[in-house]
Amino acid sequence: MPITEEVLKATTLGRAINDASDKTLRAVLKSICAKNDQARKEAESQLAVTDTDTDTDTEESSGNNKRQVPCYAFCVNCEKEFDVTTNTKEICRYHPEPSEPTGEDLYVDNYDEFEVDTDEMREDFPECFTFACCDGNLKDNPDGCVSDFHREQYPDAKPSKRSRAF
Repeated sequence: MPITEEVLKATTLGRAINDASDKTLRAVLKSICAKNDQARKEAESQLAVTDTDTDTDTEESSGNNKRQVPCYAFCVNCEKEFDVTTNTKEICRYHPEPSEPTGEDLYVDNYDEFEVDTDEMREDFPECFTFACCDGNLKDNPDGCVSDFHREQYPDAKPSKRSRAF
């Protein structure tokens, strides 16, 4: 009998997976992939895609200039995870300017006793934080005023050319 997601959820292993931290799950996955070639190939098929960047010369590249690159990345604009294979021009929504505290409700009875520009205040008073880029606020326009491709963070390397859906 194949193990389905529903069957796995009802097991101790399923509960352990659901309760483990991201750090623990990454360590377990790395360990399994290091010990089992079939598991490594399955993980690669779900977490990596073929890149056709002709400028790269890495040990992962084969003679036809193709290499595996991560399928998922985090966007610097909207700060969400995205699938690089389904990245389209209209998929990412964000504000190019940060929101600033502008509402008078933030300062009523405050008298400089506490910080107003906090995550908690943004959650409690979203209408009091305005974006300079569109004059919208967090309550009325939380997702953004600009649509574009997701932009991946590149801490140490130049961006690779990846296939995009148009």
